[in-house]
Amino acid sequence: MKLLLTLVALIITLNVSAQLTLPSVFSDNMVLQRDTKIPVWGKSSPMAKITVKFHGQKRFATADKEGNWKVYLSPISADDNPQKITIESDGSKIILKNILVGEVWLCSGQSNMGFPLSQALEAQKYIAEARDSRIRFFKTDKYNFKPYECDNCSGDWKICTTNSVKHLTAVGYFLALELLQKLNVPVGLIQIEFGGTIVEAWMKSSDLQKWDVYKESLNKLAKYKNGKRFSRLKEKDKKEWFEKLKKIDPGFKDNWMSPKINDSSWEKIKLPRAWDTPYLKGHTGIVWYRKKINIPPEWNDKDIVINLGSIRGYDITWLNGKLIGAALEHYASRWSRLYNIPCTEFKTGENTIVICNFSGNGSGGPRGPESSMKIYQKAASSNSIQFTREWLCKKGYEGKNFPDIPVPFSLGQNTLSVHYNSRIHPIIPYAIRGAIWYQGESNRHNSERYEDLFTTMIKSWRSEWDQGDFPFYFVQIAPFKYGKKYNSAFLQEAQFNTLKVTNTGMAVTMDISEIKNIHPRNKKDVGHRLALWALAKDYGFTNIVYSGPLYKNFKIDGNKIIISFDHAEGLKTRDGKSPSHFEIVGQDKIFYPANSEIINDKITVSSDKVNNPIAVRFAWSNTAEPNLCNAAGLPASPFRTDNWQAKADN
Repeated sequence: MKLLLTLVALIITLNVSAQLTLPSVFSDNMVLQRDTKIPVWGKSSPMAKITVKFHGQKRFATADKEGNWKVYLSPISADDNPQKITIESDGSKIILKNILVGEVWLCSGQSNMGFPLSQALEAQKYIAEARDSRIRFFKTDKYNFKPYECDNCSGDWKICTTNSVKHLTAVGYFLALELLQKLNVPVGLIQIEFGGTIVEAWMKSSDLQKWDVYKESLNKLAKYKNGKRFSRLKEKDKKEWFEKLKKIDPGFKDNWMSPKINDSSWEKIKLPRAWDTPYLKGHTGIVWYRKKINIPPEWNDKDIVINLGSIRGYDITWLNGKLIGAALEHYASRWSRLYNIPCTEFKTGENTIVICNFSGNGSGGPRGPESSMKIYQKAASSNSIQFTREWLCKKGYEGKNFPDIPVPFSLGQNTLSVHYNSRIHPIIPYAIRGAIWYQGESNRHNSERYEDLFTTMIKSWRSEWDQGDFPFYFVQIAPFKYGKKYNSAFLQEAQFNTLKVTNTGMAVTMDISEIKNIHPRNKKDVGHRLALWALAKDYGFTNIVYSGPLYKNFKIDGNKIIISFDHAEGLKTRDGKSPSHFEIVGQDKIFYPANSEIINDKITVSSDKVNNPIAVRFAWSNTAEPNLCNAAGLPASPFRTDNWQAKADN
């Protein structure tokens, strides 16, 4: 009998491993890149034969010993007639439908790239007009934080509709819309962004090794660089962490999670609510909650789901004294606590739910919404029992000295390499035309290193994609009232210097900012300016001005400095006034506001206070909104002719 069970288990295991699968970036409604070889890859049983059919082509592959396989389709011209792609292996078949061939662009960066169309200027107008099904987009799950390079990430391709487009990157959408209008071919966007992220989170860990400042953090992450090992160590670390927590908290010592304890001394509280009651106000540390709930007899053989809504901070939850979940992840507050309970793990009648909620800053508590806090049948969610608002609570440990959250649970938006590992690596080498990037605000603190980091990332992505020096166009961060600590001009300069990298381009936004809003709503012009680079550089459109004036060189002429630019034909100002935000300096290194004049598409700069000038700076502050542009109305980028500081702490 034991031998039979072993054989059955082995057969089940083999069948699971033999399943033909594709990464999620291959799904119905996708857009494939035209006019280039198209990689298609996935997993199957080891050494299995794979057949891929698409657009009259048939390709074969043999999986390796781990079941990995890949084929390349020959280049295909643009096609807006929906097609099917068929993948077969050992009797398994996957058919993907409604596939188009056109232009594919990766859209990445931080929150200004993620800024949705629904919040952009004239959003309702553009949403109402968004009916062209030739625009498609793929978005990945944002919170899949992993310290190792993943094979897959969750997501699927969606067709642009008046409903779906609301959540699409506004910058990416306006780029796609212009390309569609100019090229008349399908456009696919792969949206992978995350607000408030540093560039280091988007880079390969091996690339970051060249900077000593990252080595300690990388070493802590190193032992988790394998998926299976990560899962195993995560459980081990959690158990060790629990043991440390038990030593400081009376609730663990006195078994407050038990349904049998005397809770007559516990405080009454109505949930959802923050830690702002007279009893809890000012508390930091741990708060315990408990509640009894009756489950009807007819639920006896039904699996259930306990939904506690959103809980600020971290939590550990028990049902009838048995641990059912622990939300220790860095971003746990972002999602509802949903705990699946098999019918064998609860009883009908009275049940006791206990929550241990902890926060080091006093910002804890179940936050609801109230309508979400309920128990329901897994197979029939309409059959639910709403939690009443009345709960009991009791303060546990008071203080901020919690045991350190284990590395697997402390992964966050700015963990080194986390977005590359979790969301970029899984889609490589999906064929793309190029990438657009909007990021940099979060690197103002280390702007002196940004140029090197950013250029390293671009080159590394290109190397991993193995698709040559594909276009990489980025947005220079806009003016904003950041405060005095860091001058964003140094970051803007690092972005400007990145133009030295082959096949890059920069959209300048000095004229379309909102000084009190770090997310300027005019995203149409941003998408348009990125599209200009693509149309001129990648799609053969001539006579297009695709960049605003970019500093080229300077010459000292007596008490004046003459500035020359690239892309300066028809140099002018938007308001007809003298060029603004120029400063000039002499040997004393004190900058003075300068008089400036446009002469033959150059700028002559001078000041009565500087007889022997040596350098000029333009728009060199967080909030500078200069008026200089070229005949096409594209704004000039900030610059300086000196190199006296790597960054400014002013």
